[in-house]
Amino acid sequence: MSQLFDPHDPSNPAYYGPSQTAVLLLDFHNLMVEKLGGPAAHAALDTAARLRIWARSSGIVVIHALIDPDASPPPTAKGAERLARIVATMKDRDGEETSALLQNTDSNDHTFSRTPGYVSALQSPGLMDFLLRRGIKSLILAGLSTSGCVLRTAVPATEADFIVTIVSDACADPVDGNHDFLIQKILPSRAYVLTLSDLLNEYGARDNA
Repeated sequence: MSQLFDPHDPSNPAYYGPSQTAVLLLDFHNLMVEKLGGPAAHAALDTAARLRIWARSSGIVVIHALIDPDASPPPTAKGAERLARIVATMKDRDGEETSALLQNTDSNDHTFSRTPGYVSALQSPGLMDFLLRRGIKSLILAGLSTSGCVLRTAVPATEADFIVTIVSDACADPVDGNHDFLIQKILPSRAYVLTLSDLLNEYGARDNA
């Protein structure tokens, strides 16, 4: 058994089985992948697609957490006009979730959308109720961007008593240096941060122990 994953520690993701675990795919809209997610966005998407395949094969629920292109930002949101312009762009095909994460969707995939201006996926109506109703305790995050939805979902999730794991190579950021700084310096204080390869090795070691 790896020293990182400890199935006897309730603060550790290995303590929770597939039925208590969920993968959250955050804001993988075409617009984010193609235009706003930064130069590593496509690589992050490829990794997120492999993460989803593993989750589905492991009996782990997959949650597609998105921005609702039909909703308007609240008037109190800073930069509401800029957000409104982005939402207007998202109303065409650029606003849809990328097809790479929609292949063979079934009852294991669930989608929750939130109002533009709310960055944390936990602000999506119905998502917290869904997680609590299903007894989910461990969240595995991937998304665009690292400094946006990933950070802003991870921190409140830990304060809501979820164990959070971030798949570092399934995230990207448009601002040079942000991703590495957050992944190396900030997020490890609140979450487990692993590459997809290391994550699969950790779960494989747990399951074979």
